[in-house]
Amino acid sequence: MNGLTRLLILMSLVLGLWGCATAEPVKVETAPVERATFFYAGAMELPLKSTPEPGSSTAATVSLNERVQQLERRGGWFLVRADDGRQGWANDRDLGLSPKTELYVRRWGVSLKSEPQGSSKSLARLRANDQVTLQDKNPQGWAKITVARTGNTGWLELKNLSLSKVAVRRVTRPKSGTPTAEEAVEPEASTPEAPAAPSGLAPKAATAAPAPPKPAPSTAPRKAKPGMFEPF
Repeated sequence: MNGLTRLLILMSLVLGLWGCATAEPVKVETAPVERATFFYAGAMELPLKSTPEPGSSTAATVSLNERVQQLERRGGWFLVRADDGRQGWANDRDLGLSPKTELYVRRWGVSLKSEPQGSSKSLARLRANDQVTLQDKNPQGWAKITVARTGNTGWLELKNLSLSKVAVRRVTRPKSGTPTAEEAVEPEASTPEAPAAPSGLAPKAATAAPAPPKPAPSTAPRKAKPGMFEPF
């Protein structure tokens, strides 16, 4: 093989390698993958409507933090479906992208229970608007919470919890009998007090002297004046 042939072969190899390096990669088009969108119920009891209107009938109900999947959207309304197949329309203001964990106690004096049942041991007495952190809940309507004020963790019925603080009417009982701004008291009509009975050790009051008796009318015959009955 002479030198000219070798040169031609070498140039062919160089051109082939250069063409492979500059060739554009083949683009393979794939169908876009649609990802499901999930929301969480943002109300203690969220009614799902039969149509995307506030006044429509209720098709199903989901509870707080129950996960639902978006099926359709019309404006501010979403057609959603729960894991067990319940579905209906919900407004976007009642749905969230994450579960709600900060709640508040609705009533004074409710008991934090050691187990999710009313007959279980009471751990603490809670106050209205005590802030709690939701840990878990069960289908029977009980929530496992941690109370920020006391640090206790226990169970409380969901009906005793609220998403926001509740209005508390404080009534102050007057100690000195003066009406307060919170509770107005109507004044009572004054009545004269009866005199206190004299004590045996108290000095006796001076008694007034008895009035002198009136003179009895005289029964003696009146004396006739002289000349009163003289004959004419």
